[in-house]
Amino acid sequence: MKKIAIKYGLMMFAGFTAFFLIMHLLGQSQNYNLRIFNGVIHIGLITLAIREYRKTNPEGLSNYISGVAMGMYASLIGVLGFVIFMVLYLSGDTAFMAYIQASFPIGEYLNPITASLFILVEGVAVSLIGSYIVTRIVDMNMAGDEAWERYRR
Repeated sequence: MKKIAIKYGLMMFAGFTAFFLIMHLLGQSQNYNLRIFNGVIHIGLITLAIREYRKTNPEGLSNYISGVAMGMYASLIGVLGFVIFMVLYLSGDTAFMAYIQASFPIGEYLNPITASLFILVEGVAVSLIGSYIVTRIVDMNMAGDEAWERYRR
C-alpha cells in the first residue's frame, strides 16, 4: 500500500505543481475556473492508485475502507507536497499574494500559510469524497457480472 501511495502521491504533486507553473507562465494563474483541471488530475490519479491497489490485493475487494484509505494516503502525499510548494511560492511572489489578498473578501487576513490552508482543506475534501466514489466504481467494475447475478431475476 505504501509504495503505491507514494508513487501516485508524488505523481499528483508533480501534476499539481506543473499545471500551476504552466498556467502561471501563460498568465492564467488568476483564472479561478481552471481549478477544475486540478480535480481531473486529483481524481484521475486516485483512480489509478486504487485500481493498482485492488489488482495487487484482490481479497479486499469487498472492503471499501481499504480503497478509500489508499486514495486518501496517495492524495495526502500529493496535496501536502503542493501545499508546502504554495507556501514557499506565495512567500516569494509577493505580487501574486497581493492579488489573492485583493480577490478574497477576507484577504486582509491571508498570508502564504493561511492561503495555502484553503488548498489543504479543498484537497482533503476532494480526496475523501473522490476516494469513496472511485473505490465503489473500481470495486464494481472489478467484481464483474457475477457480483450482480443475485440481483437479476
